[in-house]
Amino acid sequence: MRRPPLALVTVTAALVAVTGAVSAVSGPEQRRAKPSLVEVQGATAVCPDVRQTAVLQTRVSVGAAPLPAGRSATGGEVEATLVKGVTASEVPIEEPGQVSINLGTTTTDNGVVVSATGALATGLEVEQVARGRDGRYRGLASLRCAPPGRDAWFVGAATGLVDFSVLVLANVDDTPATVDVQVFGEKGPVDPRPGQGLTVRPHDRLVLPLDQLAPDQNHLVVHVASRQGRVAAAIRNTRMAGSTQLGFDFVPQAQPPAETVVVPGFPAGVGSRGLVIGNPGSDDVAVEIEATVRDGQFVPQGKDQVEVPAGQTVVVGLNELAAGSPVTATIRSSGGPVVAGGVVVDLQQFQTTAIRELSYAGSAQALTGPALLTDLVIDRPTESTLILTAPEEAATVVITPIRVLGAAGDPPLARRVSIPAGRVLSFRLSTFFPPGANARLAVEVRPEGDSGPVYATRYLRERGSRGTLTTLLTLQGPAQLVPRPVVVGDTQAAYAD
Repeated sequence: MRRPPLALVTVTAALVAVTGAVSAVSGPEQRRAKPSLVEVQGATAVCPDVRQTAVLQTRVSVGAAPLPAGRSATGGEVEATLVKGVTASEVPIEEPGQVSINLGTTTTDNGVVVSATGALATGLEVEQVARGRDGRYRGLASLRCAPPGRDAWFVGAATGLVDFSVLVLANVDDTPATVDVQVFGEKGPVDPRPGQGLTVRPHDRLVLPLDQLAPDQNHLVVHVASRQGRVAAAIRNTRMAGSTQLGFDFVPQAQPPAETVVVPGFPAGVGSRGLVIGNPGSDDVAVEIEATVRDGQFVPQGKDQVEVPAGQTVVVGLNELAAGSPVTATIRSSGGPVVAGGVVVDLQQFQTTAIRELSYAGSAQALTGPALLTDLVIDRPTESTLILTAPEEAATVVITPIRVLGAAGDPPLARRVSIPAGRVLSFRLSTFFPPGANARLAVEVRPEGDSGPVYATRYLRERGSRGTLTTLLTLQGPAQLVPRPVVVGDTQAAYAD
């Protein structure tokens, strides 16, 4: 029997308060009352696009963050099913502080739904990594699997001559979902009619090539808004010129429009780094771009008043800044909210050929609690680097290795890393082990209590016999506490006839 997927947050205590013990609070006491915080009791994450082919393999990893001191959640279980599936299977995570890997390795063309309850829901994290050996999908592509929702923004997809972007919408609920997809790019908004009123059937996926909505457009902003129901959304992009593969990755979800947007973790290296800024409003805006690098923080020349026309995107190059340092970009808008993301093309000379590989940087919020990286391969050809940014004041994080089920030995000891104010630094995760070691690793990244705001991005780089493969993943901590609303009794209703 199919179990309906859990909502993003299920707070049993709040439901009891609504249906049973309603407290009568009125007048000044009502205005002073504040919601209390309760522990998350249920969470769901969806990987909408999991596939295995002759040249492409995808693995899904699931983790439950350790509970912080003083937390009391107990019990719970983790289950996985397919979006277009029937039978749920138990994921062998029994307590917080464990990670299970290699989920979805037999999923040919589907999505994976992971649901958790109790203590295992308060720090649920799900990640997928796809690796293509050849052809159109040669490359690495990573995705933080998110809960279904009613609104999603993406920045950086393209439908130009060499790009093929696909929007995947997954509906894990028992009722149909109806969504509108709006697209705009460097040429401005496109005709919205083809993306209006799209239906995603219950427990099904809709796979939509973006060139059907916005042909021949670069640096797109895609907005998915639900009229009815919820969907989990992802965009997969491949880049190919003739028979030459130029990159493959997922476009991460961006933060909703805001007047201040942070895109952390552009990696240092040879190639191109483009900051993509989109203006979803009806009025032109001007933005200031502040760069945070290894040696300081400043507004580069010519980046203090960048015009972003209404309904369009602009691209700002960061190549010179990223030549010798990772870069985090903070965009401040005057005149209206914007969205932002980044496109990274790594360039490597391999024999007589220039090899290109594609990655996407996502906008993010500062970490407010623990965040997990659940899929780290430690070996000689693979390097995972954590790019940490403290754009406002000094920050400190504790990076704690987490047990991967089935891995031999005890996890290494935690490391405490301090980031000076207005600086970016890189931390190579292979340094948890002796040089040349082979291991599977997961880590928790937790800001200390007095830390300033800190942003974290994982840059995964694999050196192969046919050139380097890369992908980026921006860390975001799952919700562990949620507000329980104050329930107010209506005394007039209580005594009505």
